Amino acid sequence: MKLRSWMVAATLTLLGGSAAYAQQAVKFGLALPLTGGTAGYGKDGRMGAELAAAEINAAGGILGKRPIELVFEDEKGTPQDGVAAVQKLMTQGGAKAIIAGMNSSVTLAESAITKNKILHVNPGAQADAITAQGSPWLFQINNTSTTNSTIYHKYLIEVKKPKTIAYMGENTEFNKAVLGNLKQALEGSPTKLVEVANYDGSTTDFTSIITRLKAANPEMIYVVDAYPARTAQIWKQIRQQGGFPMEAHSTGTVQTSAIRPAEGAMQGVLTGDIFIADGATGAMADFITRFKAKYNENPNKVSLVAYEAVKVVAAAMDKAGTDSDYAKISKVIRDNTWTTPRGALSFDDKGRAKAPRFYIHVVKGNDVALLDTFDVK
Repeated sequence: MKLRSWMVAATLTLLGGSAAYAQQAVKFGLALPLTGGTAGYGKDGRMGAELAAAEINAAGGILGKRPIELVFEDEKGTPQDGVAAVQKLMTQGGAKAIIAGMNSSVTLAESAITKNKILHVNPGAQADAITAQGSPWLFQINNTSTTNSTIYHKYLIEVKKPKTIAYMGENTEFNKAVLGNLKQALEGSPTKLVEVANYDGSTTDFTSIITRLKAANPEMIYVVDAYPARTAQIWKQIRQQGGFPMEAHSTGTVQTSAIRPAEGAMQGVLTGDIFIADGATGAMADFITRFKAKYNENPNKVSLVAYEAVKVVAAAMDKAGTDSDYAKISKVIRDNTWTTPRGALSFDDKGRAKAPRFYIHVVKGNDVALLDTFDVK
């Protein structure tokens, strides 16, 4: 009788333990710039990620009804803080995956820490160098700067047709990739690059740079900067000096977090991105509706890619049947096509996704408006 009672108790303990494990949350570690010059990206990314997590958990979670839990750390928009944030998520936060990447210099530093140790999905940073390093467990949701710039530069040169361009950008990997792509696009065209000015990330006064560029009398000014607060400051200072006949800003970097603090100084500036709320249909329109119902505002590209990153990681873990066999999860990500608000998303051997479409924008009011749409080949 005692033996039977012990067996019943042991069985109940095992069943209880299994049930507890089934409900144990799978933690996703998100390193986002929650403070600092790119805090707007952090706010927007967090909203997108939390919407995705809420939808996943409402649908029953993953891996046998386990909920996912988002753990956030502030990477403050600097490489050293990005490294610290990722290390904390990996060693203290219990993260089974890292979702980190808004600025390229920060993401490059973070990816050196995660390489061959944990699944790392970069939602927003664009520099080709991030995924060129050959890390098998590293994936990128956003287009690379080369993919975006190739379409954008073709539009600027062949549609806007400036005779001359003056260029200014922060001295980063992202800037180097964009400038290199622009020089390549200009080969054989009638448009000439008449002046280039690079600046350090600590620069706050751009007066002398803008004065130098204006002296070259360009028909178009092209600014390449991914930091919203600094972007607003640059365009205010450009406006103080009278502006330029045509004005353009780098792709994937113009969000309301830059437009609003610019206080009208960015009106009419051209840019481009993989997302725009204006004119959305189908799954994208549905995503925008759900986002707006939760937050009472439209999403932007940052919200979208953070949402997609959480969704892809969760779906891949569920399909792979594991939250920690990263080779298996990575193979599942590469071998499958993923349904997202943008449409079908797939990843190449380097872990790069490619958006189905690219949109040309113009700043209008406190947001951007659609000018043109291109299919990404």
